[in-house]
Amino acid sequence: MRDGRIEMPSAYDDSPYVITKRMIEEGRDNLVLRTPLDLPFPVRFLQGSADRDVDVNVALRLFDHVEGTDVRLTLVKGANHRFSTPQNLRLIGKAIHSVERAARARI
Repeated sequence: MRDGRIEMPSAYDDSPYVITKRMIEEGRDNLVLRTPLDLPFPVRFLQGSADRDVDVNVALRLFDHVEGTDVRLTLVKGANHRFSTPQNLRLIGKAIHSVERAARARI
């Protein structure tokens, strides 16, 4: 509270993960699970089963909470929070192309 920030160890590299007071305050103002979340456009969620930072149940809650006609959740066995293996990166690319195609079809 005194400094407006805290540095936490990162599980991903030697640099600390900085959490600021402002980030916490803005996060409180933008909690998405409190009211219906209407997403009237194509949405793709990608979640790894081995993600230690965001539990699969959080992804499922968000998926169930979202209202939209073209919403998909892909759960990838063994993928962690970084989602950065070549296979995971290909899935991200496919998700982006899927959204692009769906958006073009709506025009």
